[in-house]
Amino acid sequence: MLNNNSLFKRICVCVVAAAAAMSVTMSGCNLQNEGETKKENSKVSADSENTQSGDVKSKFGDDIAVKSDNYNISLPIMMYLFNYNYQNYVNYYGQYMSYYGFDASKDLKEQYYNQESSQTWYDYFLEMTKQYIEQTLVMAEGAKAEGVVLDDNDLKSVETAMSSLESTAASNGKTAEQYISEYYGKGVTKDDINECLKLTALAQKYYNKIYDGYKYNDNDYEKFYEENKTKYQYADFLSFSFKFESTSSQASGSSETSVVSVNEEEKQKAKAYAEDLAKCKNRKEFEDYITKYLKANPDLVETDTQQSSSDNSESSMSDEQFNQAVKAQVEAALSQKYGYEVTSEAGKWIFENNRKENETKIIESTDAYVVIMMVKPAYRDEAVNKNVRHILFTADTYGSDDKAKAKAEEVYKEWKDGKATEESFGELAKKYSTDTGSTSNGGLYENVTEGQMVTEFNDWTFDKSRKPGDTGIVKTSYGYHIMYFVGDSDPAWKVAVDTQMRTDSYETDYQKLKEKYKVQFDDDYLKTIEVFSSESSAQSSTAASNSTAESSSSEKSDSKAESSSSEKSSSKSSS
Repeated sequence: MLNNNSLFKRICVCVVAAAAAMSVTMSGCNLQNEGETKKENSKVSADSENTQSGDVKSKFGDDIAVKSDNYNISLPIMMYLFNYNYQNYVNYYGQYMSYYGFDASKDLKEQYYNQESSQTWYDYFLEMTKQYIEQTLVMAEGAKAEGVVLDDNDLKSVETAMSSLESTAASNGKTAEQYISEYYGKGVTKDDINECLKLTALAQKYYNKIYDGYKYNDNDYEKFYEENKTKYQYADFLSFSFKFESTSSQASGSSETSVVSVNEEEKQKAKAYAEDLAKCKNRKEFEDYITKYLKANPDLVETDTQQSSSDNSESSMSDEQFNQAVKAQVEAALSQKYGYEVTSEAGKWIFENNRKENETKIIESTDAYVVIMMVKPAYRDEAVNKNVRHILFTADTYGSDDKAKAKAEEVYKEWKDGKATEESFGELAKKYSTDTGSTSNGGLYENVTEGQMVTEFNDWTFDKSRKPGDTGIVKTSYGYHIMYFVGDSDPAWKVAVDTQMRTDSYETDYQKLKEKYKVQFDDDYLKTIEVFSSESSAQSSTAASNSTAESSSSEKSDSKAESSSSEKSSSKSSS
């Protein structure tokens, strides 16, 4: 479950990612006119009268469900946000939700998300939506108080997102108004979403002002690392298991399972193999030993052929298949960038102080002897990240893949025929790029880690021959990118530490802002929000995802878009 800070980070990362996605609104507000009165800020969408709220009326009046000092949020917009969160969640987790007792065909109010606390799935999504809007309004209030306003580049991002919304609606054979009303709620209009995107952009702009405003030096980073090193330490090691037969049973009258018998002959044989492997002096000897062991015991070699055949599949393997399978298992013995953990005996040993390269350790389990060899003792990730700019052209924006490519080539020539500097590249990114996540800062992505971006983007950026000032055009699944390589940035560990320090500082400041700018909810009125059907949810969420992919900073792979120091590689070993 997302906490307050991470929930708002999702807004800020996506910026105004998709017109149908990250929408929060003031009813009828006009962010370009900072001189407007609170009364003008409180106007309600003309269509809000269509909301089916039964006998429950807003305690704030005028169909307002949420309010802060300067901004009011209508019930139709909260219904839109609720249904977006619900649809996106179902689309993302899909069938796995059934493991938690979720049934999309049943009323959310009749299903428990947490039965112990009597929290229903409806309560869960409503709380998610409330946290979302609260953080947006707190940031918007802070922006207003400090005179932070949207500039032309910010407004261009909103326009791009609105264009994406219309394209998504058209691809579904609907007008934008029909699409919004059908999938997200009656009373929500295109104008509402346009204004709400401005609010989201304003909130993000103020968030960036706070987050980017913290200043730290190398001593600060080193001190934080030393105080929290277990969060940033990794280790590389080899591990291999020699198994023996053991049987377990449940003791009479006991709920505990205990091992009652072990094949002693097999156990002693496995122990002897483990002791021999532990004598190896280096990685090559270790790998050579397990290669010979596997070849001498072909029944232990797992292959795709074995898994797909029912009887004596070993005999159907060719020598090449067998050798490849052995090689794969030997390679699988290596675990790289294994995140700090001491919950197991193996983990405790691996991360003990003064561990040396090529040291070995034998660990006995209930059915195996595991041998571990240190390849690279506990370390911090010194891999250098990259800074890169890009200008994105999508088929969605230009009508076809060929037209997007032609436009990319045209703008690339415009840059080369002009000043051909990083600054001029940034200006063209602001003018042409359809990546709303980077247009405002000239297409710049800083501290990019290897594997963070989609393959083609990543491969161009991390090409070993890449030099500052290099340019080119790269095609990805999102479109055509004009690339500009800025150069190397800080090592990965420092970037991770910097991110955590800023997050901690922001969380402290946010709590103060939250106390200063109170957000009020009409909970009874909010509970009249209607949930749209699961069929609509699936269609809408898919469409919204497609829209987001084309119009946001989605060059970042989904699973890594918000990666941090906590994203540690898992071990492949059986330890």
